[in-house]
Amino acid sequence: ERVRMRAAARRCARASRARARRSDARSHRTDASKSVPTYGAEDAFFIGATARSGRGAYAARALAANEAVISRERPLMWHRTMDNARSRCEWCLRASAGGATCESCADARRLAYGDFEKTHGVDLSELEAYCEKNGGLKFPLITARAASMIASGALNKSTLEWLCAANDVETNPPAQWLEECDVLRRAFGDAGKDIITPAWYAGITSRLHLNSFRVEIPVDAAASTTDFKDVLSAGLDAITQGTASGSAVYKYVSLLNHSCAPNCHTHWENGDSSLTIRALREIAPGEELTITYVDADSPRDARRARLANSYAFDCACSRCAAGE
Repeated sequence: ERVRMRAAARRCARASRARARRSDARSHRTDASKSVPTYGAEDAFFIGATARSGRGAYAARALAANEAVISRERPLMWHRTMDNARSRCEWCLRASAGGATCESCADARRLAYGDFEKTHGVDLSELEAYCEKNGGLKFPLITARAASMIASGALNKSTLEWLCAANDVETNPPAQWLEECDVLRRAFGDAGKDIITPAWYAGITSRLHLNSFRVEIPVDAAASTTDFKDVLSAGLDAITQGTASGSAVYKYVSLLNHSCAPNCHTHWENGDSSLTIRALREIAPGEELTITYVDADSPRDARRARLANSYAFDCACSRCAAGE
């Protein structure tokens, strides 16, 4: 099934490149900010595409080193890890005694999915046990959160179509995904029958596989410091120690393609699940914005193997092309 997912993702990438070649509107001219919509912090980037990398984000103006490209983007879908169920707020993923919802998050949580799940008797205990039994699965829990938010009106179902997905999986889902879908449907009962279908579940899960981030909130990120080096050092310590607060998917951050020599970096610098993208160096107008999907310090063969296995593409960045 993993092989089939990789093949489907490759077909998705090829289709994306073909669409890019056919579109005259997807040129990354340096004056693009004058002719296409811009996004991010102070209109930092625009959306373009190339035949090689498909859809991506490009600098709409000159960016300085350490400048925020995307500032504090809230995730579309997220969930704390099962290990953090009693230590993180389920809404913002901040550290929280006993896993209680922060006072400042209570109303947002209630309106987004809490009231719906309480009113309709949604019981996720079987799904949580299933995930724990199967090695701590995370995506079924995020999908459950998405279903509740769609049902409550907090999340538009079509918004998730923005994210890249693997072709064909919606019509021919892997057996395990069908099993997960059945568990989720039992949790929602009649309240989820118009949303939770095998095709919908497969579409969401394939998007999670290709677009999700492991949320790495540094232990001291909630402190008052805004020093870039301190925040980066704390983040690296969290990754080295293997700690994670949860998993999340972001609308605009998902636009950034991979490079083993990235010009941008991800930061959970506010102590919660909101994600900031900062420039690692000066970036010229029209230059593609990239982050790394893997440990950029790993050997070339290890990086390429991880990218091929997890994201179904062969990296052709400047470092890989140079054999570094």
